[in-house]
Amino acid sequence: MARTALEREIEAVIAKAERSVKDFNRRDRRSLLRNAAAPVRTAARKNINDSKEAHYRIDGGKRIKYNPGNLRRSIKTLIFRRSPDAFVGPKWGGGKSAEYGGPGQPVDGYYYAMAFGSGPRFRQEVLDPAVRESRDDVVRRADAKAVQLIQKRAKANGLATR
Repeated sequence: MARTALEREIEAVIAKAERSVKDFNRRDRRSLLRNAAAPVRTAARKNINDSKEAHYRIDGGKRIKYNPGNLRRSIKTLIFRRSPDAFVGPKWGGGKSAEYGGPGQPVDGYYYAMAFGSGPRFRQEVLDPAVRESRDDVVRRADAKAVQLIQKRAKANGLATR
């Protein structure tokens, strides 16, 4: 039985729609996750109490200063080359500096586990509550970004969207 022109046209539109909603590529996935992680990052920063005074450590004979707020400012959305996902946590291990954490200065949150007793305790006291309190906003942002990416891919495949 031969297919009509209308059936062929419908099948072509369905194929284009399927290509538009296929699994996101690595860049689109990261874009979506970075966008959705922003409320978690903001909430995690609020869960950290700043020290009232600067702290110091000695590295190879040099005195390195950590200003109040360094750990809070070090909470970032982290991207790792081998993972398609985005993570929220303290950024550490950056370049060498004589002073960290002030406005316009680099941050180094290498001591997050020491400040909270352990890495799991940091997660329990800072990250888990941040995820719980920002869950609705994360889902809303992820949905909106997913729709935006699907519309972009649909347009690239020749489908008209609203």
